[in-house]
Amino acid sequence: MKFKKTAGLALVTLLASIIGCASTTGPAPLRGADVAAPDRAPALKAYGEKIPGVGQPLLIARTFVGQPPMVPHDVEKYVPITMDENACLECHITDELRGQKVPKLGVSHYSATLKTRDGKPAVAMDRFQCDSCHVPQVDAKPLVDSKFVGVTK
Repeated sequence: MKFKKTAGLALVTLLASIIGCASTTGPAPLRGADVAAPDRAPALKAYGEKIPGVGQPLLIARTFVGQPPMVPHDVEKYVPITMDENACLECHITDELRGQKVPKLGVSHYSATLKTRDGKPAVAMDRFQCDSCHVPQVDAKPLVDSKFVGVTK
């Protein structure tokens, strides 16, 4: 009697597995293409074709407290950033350049111990690589719909 119950249960489980596996559909992709289809590279976007200091820059709002501001101008001619050459600092070490207001390097970027030759605080060694946190802006359509609402206060 016990054998019949066990065999019946095993047979029902086997049939349920076979029917269940046969009736399932493949995964439904969010991007609209078949999962097995090769990914296509997105169209190239121009990252802030603005020239620094010319015209009104596109400003994309920050989405969370402490988010580094995005760069509203082209950065191609300013990279690579090295310890010996950092074109960002040429403009952003002060809050005004040639009569125009520019965002000044934040106090968090300066070293508490390092000083320049003229005795001013120096940029901290872990903060000189600007493009690690500050990225160029691009006005592009989001890849997927999102209901995300940032908290900036």
